Amino acid sequence: MLEIHDKIFLFVCSIILYMLEVQEIYMIIPIILALIITCLSTYSDDRRIKLAYYLIYIALCLLIPDSFIFLPLVIYDIALYDYQILAFLIVAPLFRNFHELNLSIITFTLVFSMLAWFLKNRTTAAIRLLSEYNELRDTTKELAILQEQKNQSLLENQDYEVNLATLNERNRISKEIHDNIGHLLSRSLIQIGALLTITKEEITKEGLASLKESLSEGMDSIRNSIHNMHNESIDLYTSIDTIIKEFTFCNISFEYDIKSNPELKLKYSILAIIKEALSNIMKHSNATKVVVSVREHPALYQLIISDNGTMDFLMKEKLSKLIENQLYMDGIGLQNITDRVKNFNGNINFNLEDGFRIFITIPK
Repeated sequence: MLEIHDKIFLFVCSIILYMLEVQEIYMIIPIILALIITCLSTYSDDRRIKLAYYLIYIALCLLIPDSFIFLPLVIYDIALYDYQILAFLIVAPLFRNFHELNLSIITFTLVFSMLAWFLKNRTTAAIRLLSEYNELRDTTKELAILQEQKNQSLLENQDYEVNLATLNERNRISKEIHDNIGHLLSRSLIQIGALLTITKEEITKEGLASLKESLSEGMDSIRNSIHNMHNESIDLYTSIDTIIKEFTFCNISFEYDIKSNPELKLKYSILAIIKEALSNIMKHSNATKVVVSVREHPALYQLIISDNGTMDFLMKEKLSKLIENQLYMDGIGLQNITDRVKNFNGNINFNLEDGFRIFITIPK
């Protein structure tokens, strides 16, 4: 855009002088030729083509002397290029038509040719500075985005660590209650039972029986609280995410969409299945990508573990028969996964198309 402004300025100055100095019937022809050449040169990025337009216009100046006035427009296009020395070809039409050009035209053309050179240099420097500014601005914006992402990641990691610490502390408290208060209450119940056995007085027996019943209720209440606390202390998402982060065999993605809190045994089974599946991938697969998906539906939980590993035809046929007959090879871990799913009356399917895929559904 800056170059266009410069050329418009040069053209206006040239056309003013041209209208003042030239009074011919065909005076429009040099104007049209100059406009065509300069427009073509402006919208061409190839330097050789710009040079060709310049040489063509020099030839036109030799044939049409009045075209000499618009030479600064064409010189502007080749200024600051490797072949800028060719700008001195301006002397060819000058000597050729010297007797047809007056002093004002010659002076104007030479002065404005130097002005075109100056404008080109100034505009090129401005464009370079603008480009550097835009690059610096883009780099600054990119760094700001990266810093924001880093801050977000730090906040997420901080929340993760706080959540994990909270769960660990809850688990520790439940164990301490179980080991200390639970044992004390159990010992108290045993002692009261012994007193009931040796006591003869009915009033004392009734009091001890009532005390034993109260302690039993308290014991049941503590046991239920410990069970619930321990169940909540195992966060399924956090536990799976820890397993995912420790898996470095290949690229892995994790999808989680469970809103409820599954029972403790199911949590342990899901974690064990994921560990077993990832272990199988490391031992038996050449996969480069693994996807672990855990989702909740109204009536069931869904677990999908898939990889993009490849296997030859014979291996695929052999594994297909083993899966069909449920005769799993020792060490492959599929039997262990299948048994865990069946313990919850769930369904499991294996798919060998486009890698290896385990599809598990467990009813609520």
